[in-house]
Amino acid sequence: MAGDNMPKSEQGDETFNFVAGLILGFIMSAPIAAWLSPHSGPEVRHSIVQRGRIVRRRVEQTIRKPLELAQDQITQLRGDSVQDALDEGKAIAAQQHQ
Repeated sequence: MAGDNMPKSEQGDETFNFVAGLILGFIMSAPIAAWLSPHSGPEVRHSIVQRGRIVRRRVEQTIRKPLELAQDQITQLRGDSVQDALDEGKAIAAQQHQ
């Protein structure tokens, strides 16, 4: 895949841009579709609600993986930095006692 060689920050930017475009496209197209629709108001509202649910589910599925990866990385960084700080403090203390 083309995105495999990208830095993670660029992959995150691509995901954000995709989700933002998806939401913006939906917001812009929904009123136009309703205006031009040959169906009645209740039918259109029902259709929009159903499509909104589908879009919401797809967005949640699309962003779930990047969010989990980001959370894992944050957890790892916090753990590493705390452990690094403890190790550095122990090394300094050992040098002071010698």
